[in-house]
Amino acid sequence: MNFVTIDFSLNSPGICIFSDNKYNFIGYLKPGTGTKAEQKIQEELNLLEDTQISHQPDWTNNEDYSKSEMIKIQRHTQTANDIINMIIEIAGNETPFVIAFEGSSYGSSAGTNNIIDMAAGAAILKMEMMSRLEVLDMMTIAPSTIKKHAGKGNMKKDELWVKFLENVLNDSSLENSSLLAFCQSQIGFVKKVPKPMDDLVDAYFLNHLARSLFYPEA
Repeated sequence: MNFVTIDFSLNSPGICIFSDNKYNFIGYLKPGTGTKAEQKIQEELNLLEDTQISHQPDWTNNEDYSKSEMIKIQRHTQTANDIINMIIEIAGNETPFVIAFEGSSYGSSAGTNNIIDMAAGAAILKMEMMSRLEVLDMMTIAPSTIKKHAGKGNMKKDELWVKFLENVLNDSSLENSSLLAFCQSQIGFVKKVPKPMDDLVDAYFLNHLARSLFYPEA
């Protein structure tokens, strides 16, 4: 069984894959995401054996992007297929998938149009996954439920980051992850979690939770 979890956004989807008792992480970033220091970290993350940082085409260079729904749909479709291709490259396509998305936060400060675009992008990704992968189950889990799994439901990003660094779930597969080792040694305890680690941490805790829901006896 492959477990794939997605912290979906337009500019920096974070994906965590659990397959063969091992984690793999994917960050799919809009070009230029993050500060120069964060972009340096992104380059270093991409050198890890279990982490892939890829960049989206720069759709915003198209002068019609903001007003053309067709271009937005093209972007969402390409994003979906790029993400699925990366998942298949890591996990193959021979074993069924359980897929979980992080639900929308009611406290989001994003504008209405952005929320609509995010919903459209997530829906197209789900549809393409159903079409191209053998999906056994697909679920959406509220952010507060994911945080509660890590400790408490109202944690901020920096608090969840600490839980990740400390491997609060005593996850032996995470303990063996080169990503965790890099984060502990090269990033450490920071107040502002660098991109895309905030998204990958959310995807990790969602992955662990999804597996516990699917295998409650484990």
